[in-house]
Amino acid sequence: MFRLFFVSFILLINVTGCTTEMPPAPYCRAQQTQTDTPYYQSDTNNAGCMLRFENKALLLTHRFSQRLDIPGGGAQTGESLACAAHRETFEETGLNVEVLFPVAQTKHGLVIFACIADDMLNITRLPRPSPAFAQVESIQVGLYDLFDLEQENLRFADDLVPFRDAYIATPLSTPASSESIHH
Repeated sequence: MFRLFFVSFILLINVTGCTTEMPPAPYCRAQQTQTDTPYYQSDTNNAGCMLRFENKALLLTHRFSQRLDIPGGGAQTGESLACAAHRETFEETGLNVEVLFPVAQTKHGLVIFACIADDMLNITRLPRPSPAFAQVESIQVGLYDLFDLEQENLRFADDLVPFRDAYIATPLSTPASSESIHH
């Protein structure tokens, strides 16, 4: 009887303790929060983040297409594109990045921002599964050389050139050092 109670208790903890519910998004960390920059198409409401680590870009594997994309999505009512890029990056990767400035725009209107993630990510542990709360859209986060990829590797084939342009204009993020990981 005790074993049955103990096993039931452990199962209850595992089921209720591991949630896939979206945590609240962190405060928007964006240097550019205005959407009146001439760089934007006037009718766009989609934004994403380009993140560089060493000689690779952080991309996610989209759940439905099984192809690569940058973290991004649509702005909510009253939200700037920079803050949308910040929130979407958190929701799809779990990273609380800093959004710097727009660097490119895709044919479909996605504004790509240069973003940095200093001392936040141990890149030796990539690729890794997306956080449980992000797995509605993405299944994996990894680092990829955009100049080794082909159009068919991407969720939207037309995005390859804008992604490469954004990559070149994006400053390097500093991965977590081995000292900061172990302390």
